[in-house]
Amino acid sequence: MSQEPSISERINGQYTAMSATGRFSVIVLGIIVLLLIWSELFMPWANSWGDEATAIESSIVMINDAGRGGLATRNSVLAYGPIETPGTREDGSQALLEAIKAVMAQYGITDYKLNESGSGVTVRGLSGNRVERIKADLTFNAQGEAAIEIIADLEANPAIESIESLRLTRGKRSGTLDITATAEAWVAGRSRRR
Repeated sequence: MSQEPSISERINGQYTAMSATGRFSVIVLGIIVLLLIWSELFMPWANSWGDEATAIESSIVMINDAGRGGLATRNSVLAYGPIETPGTREDGSQALLEAIKAVMAQYGITDYKLNESGSGVTVRGLSGNRVERIKADLTFNAQGEAAIEIIADLEANPAIESIESLRLTRGKRSGTLDITATAEAWVAGRSRRR
């Protein structure tokens, strides 16, 4: 009885019986099959590991940026002082008008015109809070040096955010100036109901 060759011996015999081109084709086909198996079974794992690595890297970058942002905020507070949120419209308007009246009284100016108006500028913050700008138009006449000091005191007053516009013209009397200024302040706006 003759022994039948095993499967591996038969495959090896058929492979050696092939031409060089046929053997090369079998090797290439084997490599392609291995690549397909790799891409279907192992590549998803590798991709998920890459995604996890990217997520971890993003978290590290965010934490590092937050640390630098905290330092920047701390430096800003040290440089500019603490930040105060604007008060209500009524309080801000009252503080603006009282600040202007106090400066005028300090310099003995009684003949002045003062009109308050809202500017219509509304800014919505990231937290959903709104702030509005209010203005006060001021017109008065003063001596040159006193006018400069009055304007400086108005700008230095914490109730006044800025002097938005300022116009100086020669007064009717010698050495006087007619001043028209617009002071502004920011106040907490009314929230809109949705």
